[in-house]
Amino acid sequence: MNKNFIFLILALMITISPFIIHDSNDGINSLVLSDSTIGNYQSTTCKISLSEFYLKNRSEDLDIYYNNNNYADVNCFGKIAGVDKVGQKYYVSVGTNSSANLILQSTVWILIMLLIPKSKNYMKFSIIPVVVLPLVIMLQFIGENRYYSSNNILFDNALSPNNYYFLLVLLNMGLLFAVFNEVLSTRFKELINYFPLIFLFPATYTGNNLNIYFILGSFLGAHQLIASTRDSRKTFSFFDYSYFVFSIFWISTTSSDNYYFDTDKLRGFINSSTTTTSKLYWIVMFYLFVKGVFYVFQLSKESINFSKIKNSFFISGSLIVVFGYLGANSPIINFFNMLFFGQNKRGMKVFSSIEGNTWRGFSPSAESVGEFFGFIIIFYLLYLIEKKGTFKITDLFFLLPIIYGLYRSNNFAVVVSISSLFVYIFYKYYLKKPLKNLFSSKYISITVIFLLLIAGFLFLKNDYTYLSTELLYEATLHQDFFSFESDYKNYLSVEQKMIERDLITLLTLDNNFEKASSAYLVLVSIFTQSINIPFIPNVVALVSIVAYYINRTEMWGIFIAKYNPNLLEGIFGYGPFSMNEYLFGHKVRLDVPTYELGGLFLPHSSLFDILIFFGLAGTILFSFPVIGVLKNTLFDNSNTKYLLIFLIINMLKSDSILYLNSFVLLLFAYSITKEGSGLELSS
Repeated sequence: MNKNFIFLILALMITISPFIIHDSNDGINSLVLSDSTIGNYQSTTCKISLSEFYLKNRSEDLDIYYNNNNYADVNCFGKIAGVDKVGQKYYVSVGTNSSANLILQSTVWILIMLLIPKSKNYMKFSIIPVVVLPLVIMLQFIGENRYYSSNNILFDNALSPNNYYFLLVLLNMGLLFAVFNEVLSTRFKELINYFPLIFLFPATYTGNNLNIYFILGSFLGAHQLIASTRDSRKTFSFFDYSYFVFSIFWISTTSSDNYYFDTDKLRGFINSSTTTTSKLYWIVMFYLFVKGVFYVFQLSKESINFSKIKNSFFISGSLIVVFGYLGANSPIINFFNMLFFGQNKRGMKVFSSIEGNTWRGFSPSAESVGEFFGFIIIFYLLYLIEKKGTFKITDLFFLLPIIYGLYRSNNFAVVVSISSLFVYIFYKYYLKKPLKNLFSSKYISITVIFLLLIAGFLFLKNDYTYLSTELLYEATLHQDFFSFESDYKNYLSVEQKMIERDLITLLTLDNNFEKASSAYLVLVSIFTQSINIPFIPNVVALVSIVAYYINRTEMWGIFIAKYNPNLLEGIFGYGPFSMNEYLFGHKVRLDVPTYELGGLFLPHSSLFDILIFFGLAGTILFSFPVIGVLKNTLFDNSNTKYLLIFLIINMLKSDSILYLNSFVLLLFAYSITKEGSGLELSS
């Protein structure tokens, strides 16, 4: 029997087995679920296994949702912890203790990693990260105690040698890193060929703010750091020195307000607290993670095989659609998808056009999964061109569900990006027009005239004054400027001031200057400046127009209203994946429907996310290497740059950089673009 098949079956058995084990002699039997038997399940909590319950009720026409109860005791793992009914739906709580999840899911995902074939080259890893990194991870459990105390009944934050909870975490992490040492030593250079599978396996620990890839990346980053310090020819890079300087400011500007963020769909890749300890954890781990990802890409140049990567993309993309569909139609599969694949949030419950368009679970965001599906399609197109190969009918088997997944993601920007690239590729390769003709004076003139006609049409259709002020108008609506109880009165007051374009007076009313966010004040200052250059639009007005046409006015307006850094925070940011100050640090009055007030209002732009984390200085430093790579490859024969351009364009209007797998995808696109034409798409 195939060894890989055995590992896969073993991983499935380990996932399911805790939910099958039960005492058949305890005299407690599962009953058909109904309004009259709910009390029975509530009085026999943690006695009936999930398998007993499912087998008894699988043939019944019941609307059931299996909810994972991570706060349950270990003895309740796999058992029914309670049943409730809301409307016509039964909510069945199943015990899945957070500490037990660490052990179970680590075992499952290590078995999945064993499916990666061994490479010929052996990497000798140091024992130091195995000893040190578990201690670093303990910083998170200490610093984010509010998160873990609400998600694990066993959590104990006492710094004592008798704290068996911390000892268990140290032991688990130590064993995990020791296994990494063994498993990755023979598979290190094959990792890049299978990295797309991180979209199929998000691998976030249920009930924990941990992700196995983040841990693995930090492990490899630690080895890269050790290797560079041992090699006298290697020195620390500009990234290392600048990150150290930024870290000093991040620690020194830590907020005294302990804002708590429950992590929501960002779990595993976001800081839930604002304590110095938790911030130190994320500073160290993010640094090592980035080093580790690039370490893999840099040392895998000889082993990189784009045919394998293409297959990994196909498998990951198509199976996301398949298991997303199965989970939406089967509550029990939906439940096990969460555990087996390590989803950030439970998958979609139904396959309707509203809930079924995000593939939530495998992806926390409709936009990010749309970008992933689009990336696969572009990657495959470029792969065929570079190989000069022919389309295989077997490829269609994978492409159809991927195209369908893109359709259900409702990501119009991705569709437009792909369509534009298809037109360009057709023009470049099949009409036999050299690229330089595209930049001849003839084509430049035609293009400029065409764009001016479009711009003129749009401005005639929509008044420039209206478009240029719409972003600040939205930002003003969401500030806490007026104390009227009626939102409509607040709306009318703001509207009048915007019509009069009298924002300065608005800020002087009722001490509004102190109520406004610092970002809002800066933009108002730029927008109302007395110096204006003819025919050159105000930068705020320009952004406002762009935001309007890409449907980001409201979300970017909310960002402006909420983003309130002081000078140092504005320059250096709050720290990697520390969003608490942005979310809760400034009082606003959101002008949204009441049912949306409890939602998570992210900036909806990866550029704004970078600004929050790394400030204006970090955003500029981040853009330099990207611009440099694109500039160096703009006119060469390499097509890989289009992958990076595609992601950058789409991430400007999405929060995809907040999701670990999308972040790694961006680093991958950057790495292969940096290599340029020297990195061929091998078969």
